[in-house]
Amino acid sequence: MKKVILIFCLLFSSNLTFILAQTYSISTENNTKFITLEKNSLTNSILPLSNSKILNNHIQNNIPGDNISMYNWTLYFTSAGKVFKDVSFVNPQVGYIVTELGAVFKTTNGGINWVTKLNLGFPYYWYGVFALTPDTVIISGFNDQGNIYSGVVRWSYNGGTTWTSDINLYLTGGVGWLDRVHFFNQNTGVVMAATSGGLHYTTNGGKDSTGWTYVQINSDLGWFAGSVDFQSSGNIYASGIHFAHSTNFGLNWATFPPADAVFDGGTDFLDYNNLYGWTGGGSISPTVAGWVHRTTDGGTTWSDRLNTFSYPIRALRFFNTNTGFISGGNVYSEAGWIYSTTNGGLNWNLDVNTAAEMFSINTVNVGSDSMDVWCVGSTGGATGYNGKAYKTRIGNPATGIKNVSSVTPSNYFLYQNYPNPFNPTTVIRFQISNPENGILKTGISPVVLKVYNILGKEVATLVNEKLVPGVYEVPFSINQISLNQIPSGIYFYKLQTDNFSETKKMLLIK
Repeated sequence: MKKVILIFCLLFSSNLTFILAQTYSISTENNTKFITLEKNSLTNSILPLSNSKILNNHIQNNIPGDNISMYNWTLYFTSAGKVFKDVSFVNPQVGYIVTELGAVFKTTNGGINWVTKLNLGFPYYWYGVFALTPDTVIISGFNDQGNIYSGVVRWSYNGGTTWTSDINLYLTGGVGWLDRVHFFNQNTGVVMAATSGGLHYTTNGGKDSTGWTYVQINSDLGWFAGSVDFQSSGNIYASGIHFAHSTNFGLNWATFPPADAVFDGGTDFLDYNNLYGWTGGGSISPTVAGWVHRTTDGGTTWSDRLNTFSYPIRALRFFNTNTGFISGGNVYSEAGWIYSTTNGGLNWNLDVNTAAEMFSINTVNVGSDSMDVWCVGSTGGATGYNGKAYKTRIGNPATGIKNVSSVTPSNYFLYQNYPNPFNPTTVIRFQISNPENGILKTGISPVVLKVYNILGKEVATLVNEKLVPGVYEVPFSINQISLNQIPSGIYFYKLQTDNFSETKKMLLIK
């Protein structure tokens, strides 16, 4: 066995001063490389998961909440011998799952049936997937037998029937294995080199290695863990050894201490009000535990641990200040779950005991009033590796947007808000027509509705999703925003969709 240990120490000054002792070790066993992520002698994870290492193979029972299932999760798909790592749905019918040991699965009927679209086996491990259209999809990961400084992406342009050869993206140091991938449009995208605290970005579609540029987010190579929050506005949030935030699609970053003194794992902020965010975390050795923190000031300060869980939190998804999901577990202990909250994370309900560590949450709008939520993970203890994919359908709680007409409009239009002047709430109506050349060619339009102050500073994002043609209403309340940031005065709201853009003004009187 060959083992290399890299150690980094930083000092943070706040109310308390503490030393961050980050290590990751690179081991080779039976011709397979493993990465172990640690801080202060606590292990966060081992990559890849499908190996012979078994840690703390026991079950803890300190489950928070009242154990009342709030949502009807259904196990839609399993696959023996595979570790499901990420999932991406482009519409309610078409979605992809990627796995360790080189597999890609696809559904075209909402998850009822899945077909294998790629199955390379060892030494390939896929940790990220993003579908731009039903036919255009990118996957990311690594070749375990390749250069340790390199990660791999591949494209398919025909729904997974054929794939490009490896597109290798390199670092000059650290570990180059790739994790989550996301595209904001056809040209602009990022892929996380999470183990080394960086990412690669592209502004020309990333069709070959020359189209990607590397950004070292954390100068100490501090790793990121769990889910990453990508927003169409260009905001990206990542957590791990540090909490990091980009406002311009990943080109530039600000980094801060983590919410938790140990480390964070997974993060999510509200698209329409980035003051509100949550981060998870947890360790698998020698202590097995998980936790959640919340911020109401954009990450400047964080709450104490809202709850402690039996196992680490790996993914989070919040829809408003109250409603959200978390998932996690410990693959080595055959343990995992999905929780929900209706009060901003103060209390949690156990929705489903999956007996599998759940790594990724993905949502897709079914219509204006409902969405599908997918969560994928894997077992991996005594019973062997078995990928699992769960789904639930919920009402759309994100912004309170409502479709108020069954008639397909003949044109795009943004109405005057009512009442106007207003305090504290007003309603904005808009209508979406059939795009001549829909971006996804499915009759679905990407719609963004934002509010700005008199200086042009963004106050809130009310809508940021794909909608079918129709007439919609969405409320805007100053209760969504910190009162100190929204005084009386004139505000502007702007609608952008397809090739249409319009701005109107409204008046807030307190």
